[in-house]
Amino acid sequence: MRRAAQSEQWLTEYDQHLSRVCGSADATRYIQGRFARLFIEQRFGTEVLDWSAVAADDIVRFVTGQAAARQGFGRKKPGNAIRSMLRFLVTSGAVADGLQAAVPRVRQWKHAALPRKLTPDQVEQVLATPSGMPATWLRNRAILMLLARLGLRAKEIVDLELDAVDWSEAQIRIKSTKTHSERVLPLAQEVGAALVEYLQKARPETISRRIFIGASGKPFASASPVSALARRALLRIGGLKGPRLAAHTFRHTAASMMVQSGATFKQTADVLGHRSLTTTAIYAKLDVASLAAVALPWQGGSL
Repeated sequence: MRRAAQSEQWLTEYDQHLSRVCGSADATRYIQGRFARLFIEQRFGTEVLDWSAVAADDIVRFVTGQAAARQGFGRKKPGNAIRSMLRFLVTSGAVADGLQAAVPRVRQWKHAALPRKLTPDQVEQVLATPSGMPATWLRNRAILMLLARLGLRAKEIVDLELDAVDWSEAQIRIKSTKTHSERVLPLAQEVGAALVEYLQKARPETISRRIFIGASGKPFASASPVSALARRALLRIGGLKGPRLAAHTFRHTAASMMVQSGATFKQTADVLGHRSLTTTAIYAKLDVASLAAVALPWQGGSL
């Protein structure tokens, strides 16, 4: 079997393991599969896939090289992915147990960087700036409402089904593919109204139970279209730029607004679906007014 075909077969088996045994979300499987592919290409090139030939130095060289090319939270992704890959190789008997210990720990300062967020005026401007055909705008506006008001993840929006909305109780049930948990959120009137308008006037006829349907007449296959439309909406209002503008910008904004309005970390975490309060704690850094109120006075005099 040629090396290319051999590696594709192995990557398929690895992906199935992540899905069936580990229960990993689609986004996690994609990231771990991508780093596994990069490792195979770097270590074996055109050679036969021989996992027994992999040494600790190969692991260290790959992880440190990939981490150095990334910033912030992304620096940990290569190590986490290769550690997962090695666990699978140990389980399948392809490498000896203990090799996973060779994965270097990449230092990551907690809350070193602030997440990108919008001002309240910018949020309202995005929601009020139409684009595209009327039907497309109705769909996109409903999506933007869910992003801005509820702080949903792009994948959570893609996976939303008609049965998730309880109109009589004004609630929406969110199933998180990231944490494999479920939460019920209140459906604000303006969000519900945007959903109703889309469903009644713009949603194509389809047998799919998914709420949001793409231009092809089929449900979105991934979170990418939601992130792309969110980025386009942000760029349209002007004054915003940068590679990190996407669906998560709305999520960060919603979270910081909750904290600034007095919500506890626990309440904010429950809305966002965070497993750990540590994840939510970064939004305290965005509450500049509160931080300034408790800051100690500078003793060094004026500069």
